[in-house]
Amino acid sequence: MVLVTSSQNPEVKQYTALLRKKYRDRTGLIPLEGVRLIEEALKQQVEFTSVLYSEELLKRLQGRELLQTISIKQPEVRTINTAKGLLKETADTENPQGILAVVKKPEYHLNQVTESKNPFILVLSGVQDPGNLGSMIRTASAAHVSGVIVTRGTVDIYNPKTLRGTMGAIFQIPVVSIKDVESVINYLRDCDIKIMVTDLEGKISCFQTDFTAPTAVVFGSEAFGVSEELKIAADQSIKIPILGPVESLNVSVSAGVIVYEGIRQRHFSSF
Repeated sequence: MVLVTSSQNPEVKQYTALLRKKYRDRTGLIPLEGVRLIEEALKQQVEFTSVLYSEELLKRLQGRELLQTISIKQPEVRTINTAKGLLKETADTENPQGILAVVKKPEYHLNQVTESKNPFILVLSGVQDPGNLGSMIRTASAAHVSGVIVTRGTVDIYNPKTLRGTMGAIFQIPVVSIKDVESVINYLRDCDIKIMVTDLEGKISCFQTDFTAPTAVVFGSEAFGVSEELKIAADQSIKIPILGPVESLNVSVSAGVIVYEGIRQRHFSSF
């Protein structure tokens, strides 16, 4: 296969463009980087359009099997043998693993988040750090929650750093982006799902809160917390007890604590 060495190659140019949100929104495509993320996308039958790889880097990280599997499962995908230096230049990380891919965005709808018998949902409103968002989606998948709703002010769920932070979880559970907060509130109410907001001044500890009914837990901005609009709409305001001198926990850590308290109540209440 011909070795691509020019940054003007169409697939290389496309991948670079997709690192910016406006091109992702325009095309419905997203860039993936790294063996684990690409493996998970393939496992979940996400549709690939192209793959860039460096033979030299793949040898070192034993990524050849992944490349072969993509070619077998989706033979129409364009695979481009890319010079090591060019792939490093194209990738979003300093030490790429030797394989990049372009895939179609998975499409989910609100009804998929609420279709389970007893929904347990995360609503993320104003989470601005892509690493935090990725970690929260990963936690949601690990706990097998019903889904994640992302609202106004939250970083793009397909930001490359967010994608890497999910470690592939973005393809494992429904993650829906709805900018209109009011429509999310109304939808949850129509589904008889209790809305709980996390707040440093919350009225009740998360360990005294009942998560066994259909529930949506709202997490807000790292700097400002949950918006007043959501606080007013909430059925309950909850907090994590802070026993030491720190003022608060990282929002992704908070999500982990509360989600797993909910899972404990729902599945391990006998312990």
